[in-house]
Amino acid sequence: MKVELSPAEAIVLFEALNRLVDSDALHDNAEALAAGALIDRLEGHLPVIDGADYAFRLARAKEELTEDIED
Repeated sequence: MKVELSPAEAIVLFEALNRLVDSDALHDNAEALAAGALIDRLEGHLPVIDGADYAFRLARAKEELTEDIED
């Protein structure tokens, strides 16, 4: 299976999956393994970003994804 994501979608999904795994909300080992595999694949395609630059890029990605949503 091949799924294509924009850079903004990739970084936001990467963060969301990490939070999900860290929260122990997954129901079993299969879910944890599948989430971990996706995290690894996403991480391998994200640019290396450290510190404040990463936080800024994540914020910009979230803004980009939600800019067309009306309140």
